[in-house]
Amino acid sequence: MLKWRKIAVFCILGLAICTGSAWSEGKVAIIAGLPEATMKSTPTFDPLFQEMEEVLKANNVSWEYFYVDLDKAPDDAARMTLGKETINKVKAINPKVIIVVFDNVITYVAKQVEDIPVVAGYFFGSPESLGLPTKNITGVARRSFAADIWSIANQITGAKTVSMIGRNNFSMVQVKAGLMAKADALEKISGVRLKDMYLVETVDDWKKHIENCSEDLIYIVGTTMIMDGDKEVPSPELIRWTVDHAKVPVVGATEDAARDGALFSVVTSEGIWGKQMADMVIKIINGTPVSEIPMETVSKGKLLINAKTATEKKIEIPYEILSSADQVFE
Repeated sequence: MLKWRKIAVFCILGLAICTGSAWSEGKVAIIAGLPEATMKSTPTFDPLFQEMEEVLKANNVSWEYFYVDLDKAPDDAARMTLGKETINKVKAINPKVIIVVFDNVITYVAKQVEDIPVVAGYFFGSPESLGLPTKNITGVARRSFAADIWSIANQITGAKTVSMIGRNNFSMVQVKAGLMAKADALEKISGVRLKDMYLVETVDDWKKHIENCSEDLIYIVGTTMIMDGDKEVPSPELIRWTVDHAKVPVVGATEDAARDGALFSVVTSEGIWGKQMADMVIKIINGTPVSEIPMETVSKGKLLINAKTATEKKIEIPYEILSSADQVFE
């Protein structure tokens, strides 16, 4: 009897030691399209992954992260190779579901997977432009708040035209194509005409566009990986320089932008985005086929206002707008 008790205890301990997944309902692979250091040093991503992890944890699902720097690959062939290498690493943990984050991971990684369900999120191109959904890929698309932002800017500042600026990468190229195609419709909704979207890689090009802007409004859509030589310019520094040197009001597409000096932002709730993605994962693990889980858009946005910038720039924000803000930075 004692011998069998020892064997039972040994087996239980062995199960408890196994990577934390032995007690779970399954394992999920999370693939992000940036280097690990960049992901962990960018506060914007924190709510996305925190909420995702909370849902997975509450449902006894374990996870493992994989990072693939597709933007640094020289061409499509190299990106496809990186994608295949990543898939091989992911399959080694035998996940029940794969979560992919960013447009380029969908294109070069997820779409090379056919035998594992995939949930995609935090991508900026339209699902149609990325070929979604497929028989094994669903996900949560970003809702664009561009029209909301421009409409508020029109009300506050009287702006009639806008130019956008961000990092030149795969995701932003998709965003530009989508927004430029909708420029007429967006103008009808907001009263503001999108004139151009400048995609840059260096701080010198960024500053040139800001200093030569001829539109009524500048809309910052991304500040990650803007380089000064071989060093990345910190996002707060770049936003502050933009606000200080622009001849027109500056608004932003992220919470960081409003916090660091942009007049205001209307942003997707990254936490809600992550939760919606993780909820889809749980449905799949519980047996719902991907084909029965339609694509969604992020269900909630939030208005963030920088009152200090409004005061500095002598811009009066109507009470009905100020009182509706989710957060005001003083």
